Amino acid sequence: MSDDPARWWDAELLDRERWGDLVAPALERLMSALDRDRFPHAVLLVGPAGLGRELAAVEAATILVCESASALWSENGCAERIREGVHPDVMAVLPRGAKQIITIAQIREIVDSAASRPYEGERRVWIIDGIEAGHLGAEAANAFLKVLEEPPEHVVFILLAANPMAVLPTILSRCQQLALPGMMAVAHSLTGDSPLPELGGTSVVGGVPGETVGMIHNALATGLKGETRQLLRLPYALPDGTPPFAAVAAVAVNMAAEAESEAAGEELSRLAADLLAVERRARALNLNAKGQMVSSLLRWQRELGA
Repeated sequence: MSDDPARWWDAELLDRERWGDLVAPALERLMSALDRDRFPHAVLLVGPAGLGRELAAVEAATILVCESASALWSENGCAERIREGVHPDVMAVLPRGAKQIITIAQIREIVDSAASRPYEGERRVWIIDGIEAGHLGAEAANAFLKVLEEPPEHVVFILLAANPMAVLPTILSRCQQLALPGMMAVAHSLTGDSPLPELGGTSVVGGVPGETVGMIHNALATGLKGETRQLLRLPYALPDGTPPFAAVAAVAVNMAAEAESEAAGEELSRLAADLLAVERRARALNLNAKGQMVSSLLRWQRELGA
């Protein structure tokens, strides 16, 4: 599975060092439910895409499938195969194509194989990445409901969504929700010893004026539309004394929270995470900050909707 990008995630999304501390509390709750034999057949993990929810899903599958996984982050052959995407009892269903849709064919594959017994352990786990109506069409949703309503005893579904309100009520009512850290909590975690400025109505805490916030906002907004001119100028237009990576990441997070579309919100939160990771690398290697920010912004703009 790991060789097929349509069936598993990149290692960066499953980076324990980056996301582990953020998702550990949710995983501990799942382990407690499992110990009490109260683990539901369907769990909805709610959190921004690309900011830890994929790791949480894979590690939840690990504690469900691997009998030897008695603690978080267990290291054994079963767990490693799940993390690499090659365990036969753990399948990921990821959106496909330019429109990022989970197809009816993918859902039918689940329906047709759910009744089959696990290959190795006591459970089979399906992780469905993006269960919102925008990713899951009506036909696929109706097909999925057939198995979600009466799942075999050995089947567990781990569903991922950024916004539970966008999940069909018929699916939502059959899941136990578990919220993961939101975008602001993720951003604070990634900044390390450089606190993320918080946005106010006219200024940013730390002395960054509202005019600068507006300039960053406009550059990112035009970047979302496919334009690069303001993105190229942004690192060099920030006033002296502005923490560049943290300020731009803060605006991106704020825009993501207010984005009209889920896709735009996910792209902006992805940018915030990348900027803060690039800042740490630039400091550690003594790289040119402005050049690194330009590269990060252009990479983000180039990958929009890819």
